[in-house]
Amino acid sequence: MADDATAEALFQAGKTLMDQKKYAEACPKFAASYKLDPATGTKLNLADCYEKEGKLARAWAEWGEARDQAKRENDKPRMDLAIRRQKELDPRVPKLTVKVTGPVQGLAVYRDDLMLESAMFGVPLPVDPGAHVVTLRRGTSVLREKKVDVKEKASDEVTIDATGIPAAPPDAGNGSSGNTIIMQNGSDTKPVMVRKSKGLMAGGIVLSSVGGITTLCSLPVGAFGGFGPGAAVFLLGAGMTTGGIIMAVKGAKKVPKQTSQVFDVPPPSVFIGPGSVMVQGQF
Repeated sequence: MADDATAEALFQAGKTLMDQKKYAEACPKFAASYKLDPATGTKLNLADCYEKEGKLARAWAEWGEARDQAKRENDKPRMDLAIRRQKELDPRVPKLTVKVTGPVQGLAVYRDDLMLESAMFGVPLPVDPGAHVVTLRRGTSVLREKKVDVKEKASDEVTIDATGIPAAPPDAGNGSSGNTIIMQNGSDTKPVMVRKSKGLMAGGIVLSSVGGITTLCSLPVGAFGGFGPGAAVFLLGAGMTTGGIIMAVKGAKKVPKQTSQVFDVPPPSVFIGPGSVMVQGQF
């Protein structure tokens, strides 16, 4: 199979780079090979590579996974090898304990790019030697930050204090401001209906016709300013994001130029289910 051939080529490339002591280049080759063909031998080489690169916590975890995989395969020699290497590595792996004081409801604690669950607070966790950053965040905003440089064999501790952090501001999306539909139509204007909102933008949703959207959104047919019932209506967007909902009306016949119509309406409700998204309300 092609995947097997690719996995073997990546494995051999990793071995060559290991012989050249280019560990930072070799490890990704082993990881990519294992993804294509999860062989125990590849996992063992990946663990050895991480250890030689100095990523001790990652290597320690990989030795454990190699041990478990070899055990499932009744491969005792490889299982014993993984057990021995992990045991030898264990005292070298540094530990970092993150403690949190104060309320953290609505907040998130990160160690580098890993979000820590509350069960991880106060527990010495293996980390690679080197610099680490512990942050307290609300959304994308960093509210607290602590940096620590962890040495091999060391045990360090970082405390993040959430006391005194102000409550989150009210959700701006709950108000009715900006909930306006603007529809334009005319010979020199591309027929477009825009729903300005601070809600969700749902990409790739198709409503079959103007008649269909008037039924769903409780709008009079006349609100579409001359678009015929056969015009297709699409909700456009680049995925789920907080940018508003845009609906473009295509396939409509040109009608004489007329003044834009504006309707003030309450915000819609968005329902997300398996394989579908529904926007319900008055648009």
